[in-house]
Amino acid sequence: MPFEVFYMQIVSLGLLVLTAHYASKITRRLHLGEVIGQVLGGLLVGPLLLFFLESRFPAYRSALRSLHFFTFVFLSLIAFGIGDELSFDKLKAIGRDVLLITFIQGGVTWLFVSLTFLLIGFPPIQAFIIGSIGIATAPAATFVIMNKLGITGRLRNILGGIVVLDDVIEIIIFSVFIQVALAVKNSFHLTAGKLVLPVAREMILAFLLGFIVFAILRIAIERRWLKSREPGRRILGPEFLSRLISELPGPSVEVFIIVAGVVSLGIGLAMHFHLPFLITAVTAGIFISNFYSRDVFKSLSIENATSMYSLLFFALIGANIEMESFHPENFIFIAAYIAARSAGKIGGTWLGCKITRQDMRLTQMLPRLMLPQAGVAAVEAFFVAAVLGKEGSKILGIILPGLIFFEIAGILTSERTLIKWRSWETGGGDLLEGEETLIRNKISREKINISELIMPGCLQIPFLVSSKGEAIWKLIQMLEIAGLIDNPGEVLQIILEREKQGGITLGEGVAILHGRLPQLVRPILALGVLPPDKSIDFDGTIDEPVFIIYMVLSPAEHPELHLQVLAGIAKLLSDPDMRLKLRHARSETEAMEIIGRYSKDKF
Repeated sequence: MPFEVFYMQIVSLGLLVLTAHYASKITRRLHLGEVIGQVLGGLLVGPLLLFFLESRFPAYRSALRSLHFFTFVFLSLIAFGIGDELSFDKLKAIGRDVLLITFIQGGVTWLFVSLTFLLIGFPPIQAFIIGSIGIATAPAATFVIMNKLGITGRLRNILGGIVVLDDVIEIIIFSVFIQVALAVKNSFHLTAGKLVLPVAREMILAFLLGFIVFAILRIAIERRWLKSREPGRRILGPEFLSRLISELPGPSVEVFIIVAGVVSLGIGLAMHFHLPFLITAVTAGIFISNFYSRDVFKSLSIENATSMYSLLFFALIGANIEMESFHPENFIFIAAYIAARSAGKIGGTWLGCKITRQDMRLTQMLPRLMLPQAGVAAVEAFFVAAVLGKEGSKILGIILPGLIFFEIAGILTSERTLIKWRSWETGGGDLLEGEETLIRNKISREKINISELIMPGCLQIPFLVSSKGEAIWKLIQMLEIAGLIDNPGEVLQIILEREKQGGITLGEGVAILHGRLPQLVRPILALGVLPPDKSIDFDGTIDEPVFIIYMVLSPAEHPELHLQVLAGIAKLLSDPDMRLKLRHARSETEAMEIIGRYSKDKF
């Protein structure tokens, strides 16, 4: 290697890391996510800087390109890590509905994108490759927003399952079509019938190579080799390797070294023999998760190290973009990809939710969370450019700008969607079209006796509190003592979140604190009634004192039930005579008799 290329490698690596780091800090502050900044940092150091420097420093391009091998290593480790999500236990937990939604939206997306590029005039194999890349979903930023908003439960679980299965389906379809493209490129006279055998053979060989990678990892990470050597026992083979690296910080780092090394060898061999290397990596991961130990995958998330790998990974993706990609004639193809993939992801997910009969709110929210696209799609596009030449570079010029759009648009859409979902989860938010009618019909058909929802110990008269905060915490404690909840801190967070949205006081001295909990199976209530001469301020206005305070918690899975209970309480307390008698009740028993009597009259 010429000395000029050698020192240019060092310079370009330093520029990439620093530029991507500071660009990611800027985009994070703009709430666009770190990935966008890392890609844009690579874009600045790559094609934009090359435009000005290449004539003076011709070795800069070669130095920059020599670093691109890292993207394949990192992607292979990601593909290997997907195997953790494909353990038999996790697949059982995912459920049939998630499988159906994933297959439907993946199929619709592939069909929409492929047909779009066929109509534009792309050769079939190129259109099918672009369609397969369109399936990939990478909403890492969406999960960051979920963590910030504290969103758990059904939406998070379904989205997580779809994302993993999406990438598995996409890797398989992409691998098949790229092998077909390579076979066609190497032999112009192959017919469709003659393509099947070589492609099937290469897929099988990639699978077998993945099994070999698994077998080597199974041997190299054997737990007993990490234990102390027995007295008099001779150290041979892999035990010697274990002792050589035993001074590293811990087993997690040791395992990472072995996994990274063995997986790199495996994908290197797969590429040498023109096999689908992602199939090799995923296969090895599936065997590890199902036939050895899922603890192996913990090594792939070493703190600090993975953030560095991720930064370099996305920076190199940006650095690989060619200036030709920004030619005006490409804008039509980029726009077509964005439109077709958006329609496929949103429409396919909506259709999958409808077919599996998901509730109205999930059906409206989930499709909006499927747009983000990053790592897997980007590196596959780079791989296409590397192996298919000019045709592949054209695909790369379409996918990478589309990736930037989907990351920005996906993050903005996801944040708005999840804030609205959070509002619904805590018992607030606007009703959907048709939902109000559904709830009215449910209320008219199914009568709720409020007195039957108040369990022993969940009613206190007189309710001796002097502030809103004290009232909230005392009602939560009543539910905890009664054994109805075991997470008072989480309940407090949900109640306070809902309280910020307003609409807690109903007037006439009544306040209803409410929220929804994922772990509940039925609604639960707590009630406190202040002494006749006492009241507290709830909304910051002296004109609206409160002396009857309900707390309602309902299952997160049934928003209509939550609203039904709230409507029942509001109807019950709309009677001024009932409110007066309840406030002057002298005991919990008397109060329950009043609530029971008026509940029967009202419902």
